[in-house]
Amino acid sequence: MKYLNALGLIALLVPGTLAAQDVTATHIAIAAEPASIGWATVEGDTTGGAAAALDQIHVVTSRAALVAALGGDNATNAGDDTPAIIFVSGTIDLTEDDAGNPQGAAAFAEPEYDEAAYIATYDPEVYGREAEPEGPLEEARERSEQAQNAHTMVRIGSNKTLIGLKDARIINGTLLLKEVENVIIRNITFEDSWDFFPQWDATDGSQGNWNAEYDLIGIEQSTHVWIDHCSFSDGARHDDDLPPVFGRVKQHHDGLVDIKTMANYITLSNNRFFDHDKVHVIGSSDSRTQNIGHLRVTITGNWYDNVRQRTPRVRFGEVHVYGNLFTPRADGPYSFSYAIGAGKESRTLSEANLFALPAAIEPGSVFRHYRGEMAQDNGSLVNGKPADLLALYNAANPDKPLADSVDWTPPYAYQLPDPAELAVSVRKTAGAGHLLPH
Repeated sequence: MKYLNALGLIALLVPGTLAAQDVTATHIAIAAEPASIGWATVEGDTTGGAAAALDQIHVVTSRAALVAALGGDNATNAGDDTPAIIFVSGTIDLTEDDAGNPQGAAAFAEPEYDEAAYIATYDPEVYGREAEPEGPLEEARERSEQAQNAHTMVRIGSNKTLIGLKDARIINGTLLLKEVENVIIRNITFEDSWDFFPQWDATDGSQGNWNAEYDLIGIEQSTHVWIDHCSFSDGARHDDDLPPVFGRVKQHHDGLVDIKTMANYITLSNNRFFDHDKVHVIGSSDSRTQNIGHLRVTITGNWYDNVRQRTPRVRFGEVHVYGNLFTPRADGPYSFSYAIGAGKESRTLSEANLFALPAAIEPGSVFRHYRGEMAQDNGSLVNGKPADLLALYNAANPDKPLADSVDWTPPYAYQLPDPAELAVSVRKTAGAGHLLPH
């Protein structure tokens, strides 16, 4: 319900509360801003829910209210293209039941699933290392994961803006943008997309790995997306703090923002990504050649703080990484591995970034080869000094060289910052809490 109060503000009654929360014209004007930078401005505008009618401006404080504002049914909300502006207030836990009670693994686990039995059965010393898990326990794990997926993965439709009011948080789940267009997400803290049912795969790498299912935001087959002034982390539950199982980290988190099959025209700007392992994969498989001509992404003004890898890892895409601050750690949790991964047929252009590296991290490890052929860096600094990052990478990896030149130019106007100033400017502006008046 909405009305004009005595101050001329648009007031929105928050479901389940007695008080109204005021949203001013300034709030709505900021929520209606289109993307102004990067690939999200190309081949059409990214306006989100700017065209929303008054009855499609919402304030939500719970998972149930969020699902209702997005169309009413999480199973079908991806198909709802009604323009809407959704203000998030307080903390929304995506495990919540309809009464607002947070739920744990028991709410989603199949009766046939037993974690201890799963670990005992698929112990590589017992089950071997030649095949992925199969059998009743793996099938029960998959059904449990599907039940969690149906509830904690909230589907977003086209023409939507989600924007946080003061201290807005979305925790313990995923926002999924799949086969949609024109979505804006701003000024929200996202934490802890915890997978209760990770899979063990002894065939993954030379030592096997635990693999989790959920990103904080997943983008697939979607176009014109702008994610701005948000914060992303694992929250208080760090995978690296947990006891290893089979000698490997038991991962309960996947990506922070992953951009997958045929997604296009996306900008990530002024966000803070911290305390996490795998940050962004752009293109999820070497075999998905349908991604050629897609995966155009701009990453600018972001702060990558204490993250291990994939900032980003790219396959096929034309990705522009400029004006970002990187502050990795050499010790745990989430000790640094690499920043920019050059995957198959990728063409990543890095410009005017600032890498603040501890002495134990070599500048030649900023780039990494993943079957890619080229990458480019212009004008980035390491600890305040110019560094030829591709030359340093190639010197350290003569068997896997990368050509220091990409074959495209950003088709949008942009201004490179002075990378020497990023240590101050990005820290002041990146992440949630800097956008709306309180």
